[in-house]
Amino acid sequence: MLEGIIMGNKNTHRFSHNGERTMENNVLSPKVKKIARDDVKIKVHYVDSLSQEIAEPTTIKGHYLDKLDIPWQEIPGYVLSSVTNFQQTFIPNSDGIYLVYASQLSAPVIVYHRNTDGNLISDPQYLEGDLNRQFDTKPLEEADHFLVHSPRKANGQFTSHVQEQEYVYNVLPTKDYKINKNLFVETTNNVHVFSKPLSKNPLEKTLPYGTTWKVYRAVQETYNSTIWYNLGGNTWIPTTESIKTRVIKQTSPRQEMLNSPLAETASNISYTYSVIDQMPIKRSVKVMYYQDQYITAWKTPYGDMDNQRYRGGQNVFVKQIVQLDNYSVWAELSDGYYIESKYLNL
Repeated sequence: MLEGIIMGNKNTHRFSHNGERTMENNVLSPKVKKIARDDVKIKVHYVDSLSQEIAEPTTIKGHYLDKLDIPWQEIPGYVLSSVTNFQQTFIPNSDGIYLVYASQLSAPVIVYHRNTDGNLISDPQYLEGDLNRQFDTKPLEEADHFLVHSPRKANGQFTSHVQEQEYVYNVLPTKDYKINKNLFVETTNNVHVFSKPLSKNPLEKTLPYGTTWKVYRAVQETYNSTIWYNLGGNTWIPTTESIKTRVIKQTSPRQEMLNSPLAETASNISYTYSVIDQMPIKRSVKVMYYQDQYITAWKTPYGDMDNQRYRGGQNVFVKQIVQLDNYSVWAELSDGYYIESKYLNL
């Protein structure tokens, strides 16, 4: 009877074997289809430790519950330190995702320029920039046509590690430099001298302040304006030292003797100037210089140096002083050597 009542109804209902109700018109179905939505938007912010924007924010969009790939960025001068509101799927998030970056300094890129002997032909270049920022290195413009080797990759990014680049050129490091035949250099401080041009190791003894030296020849470094003056033998001084140049007119030995009021008593003085005055002293005086340093002795003023040295504080006997036409004043000592009078307590 129950069956007849059920079948007699206008709307026929059926029950599945497990008790779930179904309908003929599929208004309800045992397999519910997921509704696809493409309306989940999430804003990604790039900020520093003070929450200041350091890059333009990005809005990403996707289907609900789909996998979310965060758009990471490399920002010059910064490294990623943390993430706020991290999520891996598209779930509505009105606050957005915050990528927090920490400021960080980069290491320099050092660029070397060498000749084929391995010697530097210019000072190393130090390139500096923000972390992760691009850098580009180039050969020396004036030596580009001598280039025989360059880095495999001349550009890159600044990192936290020091990077080195090297360019090699097949060229002589120095070239002859024309000078006036009457050229001298004058020291404006105690200065170093070297055994050869481009040497990095100075000789043990320095040239004292205020002394003047004849220049015999000169060479110039190929890739910069540094000039090396030869002061005789294996003694060289670069323009990077505290010196200035001057031209002192030379006269012939005959003219020198005619001009010299000392006549033959001054015949042992080098003929690179005229003696305009002289005064006898004939007394012992003290060398006014540092006690742990020496001043140079000259065989003749502006002539040849000698290995003879006088220590600061030492007593010497002065026979006379002479003044030259360049207004320098020299003391002739009892041993026949000359030193500039400014080093003595006359």
